Amino acid sequence: MKKILCVDDDADFAAMVVDVLKPGGYNVEIDTGRNMHSMLRRGKYGLVLLDERLLWMWGSDLCMELKQNPNTSHIPVAMVSAADDIAKIKERCGADAYLKKPFDLTCFLDMVDQLYLYKDEVA
Repeated sequence: MKKILCVDDDADFAAMVVDVLKPGGYNVEIDTGRNMHSMLRRGKYGLVLLDERLLWMWGSDLCMELKQNPNTSHIPVAMVSAADDIAKIKERCGADAYLKKPFDLTCFLDMVDQLYLYKDEVA
């Protein structure tokens, strides 16, 4: 099963991500970001979905940490946020993709599938 870590402090959004991706064979685990590093050490995730505006930290700072760490730099990161400047944020933090909330579910599913395809190509 394909594993995804969804880092978002909006419980309703996170539940929607689980509901939308589960039929496609994705196993989505949810975190607010506080346990992200320990979860990534324990599990083999193929993708991190990361909100920019977490209650306690900027998601882009977490993304930069992931991309600078040799143990996690290979994991694709998608910024999924309502932030108006999410495209600039994606470039600044080194994320692999971004999607602005609210989004079309088909675009979301296509992005997730493409990032998994990319992950398999570079592995």
